[in-house]
Order: sequence, then structure tokens, then C-alpha cells
Amino acid sequence: MPTFTYKRRIAFHETDAAGVVYFANFFRLAEEAETHALASLGSIVTRDGYLYPRVHAEADYLAPLRFFDEVAVHCCITRIGSSSAHWKFEIVGPKGLCAVVQTISSRRERDGSAAPYTPEERAAYSALIL
Repeated sequence: MPTFTYKRRIAFHETDAAGVVYFANFFRLAEEAETHALASLGSIVTRDGYLYPRVHAEADYLAPLRFFDEVAVHCCITRIGSSSAHWKFEIVGPKGLCAVVQTISSRRERDGSAAPYTPEERAAYSALIL
């Protein structure tokens, strides 16, 4: 299964008063992983000049993460449309799977119209497609 894995430790500012990662920060972890996954594809995949609004986001929370836990975010593209990408992120902590985040982004021109991926971009994205 072609996927990308991004690893880092949880920072103190990502936790709440209970000492666990605040729920919204799981989306930040997913976006960080997405950024690094796209960067791993090289210069063919660039975000310059386009908008990438999220048109859907969901998460299932399974276990807490705490300050300084090492986290691995496994990500892949589950589907690529003409101008959309469906992403899946599995966030794994020291005790196993903590959350599954799924997002859909839509590639748009500055005027808001759809911006289809080129054949070269689609080929580059194929390295991340599940």
C-alpha cells in the first residue's frame, strides 16, 4: 500500500488543561502530514497560484495523545477526482491508533472555478494513492 508517514512529537501547546491533545489539533497533524507528503513528490506538485479549500473534513477519535508522545501520521490519497483529492490520515501514538482523519480538498483557480489536475500531476499523485 503506497502511503507516506510523517513523524514528530506532540508539543505542549497542542494539549489542553487535561493534558491531552485538543481535538482540533488532530486536523493540524493531518495537514502537516499532507504538506510533507506533497513535498516528497517534488516540484511537479505545487500549490502556487491555486486555492485548495477543504470541502469535507471528519475525524474519529480513538485514544488520547499527550505532551511529548511520539506520533506517526500515515497518509494516503484514497481517490483523486478531476480537481479534488480525498485524503485519509491514520494518527498513531505510543499505544496504537489514536484517530482517523479524512479530508477532501478541491483545487480552484483564484476566481473559484475548478482547476483540473494535469496528467503529469495525476501521475505524481499516484505515488500516494491507496
